[in-house]
Amino acid sequence: MADTRHHAATTEPVEGDGVSYKGIVWFVVLLAGTTIVCQLLMVVLLKAFQYQSDSNPVATAPLAQQVTEREAPTGRVYPEMHSIGLPNGPRPRLLVREPANLAEMRTHEHDVLSSYDWVDKAAGVIRMPIEKAKEKLLEQGLPVRGTAPAATKDLKAVKDVKK
Repeated sequence: MADTRHHAATTEPVEGDGVSYKGIVWFVVLLAGTTIVCQLLMVVLLKAFQYQSDSNPVATAPLAQQVTEREAPTGRVYPEMHSIGLPNGPRPRLLVREPANLAEMRTHEHDVLSSYDWVDKAAGVIRMPIEKAKEKLLEQGLPVRGTAPAATKDLKAVKDVKK
């Protein structure tokens, strides 16, 4: 038969939640202590490096000097150069003046996008300014699926005239 008696306050220990709070506190204390010791060691190490560099000045390597201090073998100062190394030498070449290289690239892109030029003279392919190409596209419209584009018809007519 089942025990139906209600238990009054007993002196038996109550089961805990299984968490060791003492262990958590010790872990946090050790973690904080280790962090503080590591920070102090880093401060001491950086002070030692600073003292060593102040007391023993070493000549900097040629590539670590300021750009205005280096001179090329021909007597020219490097900021006039766009890259170091022969054009057909081993890759990658070092870029010395990024702003000048970027300006040169943007100038080239602008020239390509705003001028007429031959892409393939033998095939009769030309490059036109992008604004003109946009206008021409708006005039002719995009080709619809299932129909031949207008440009192909024009190319066939040009090839027939050449023959």
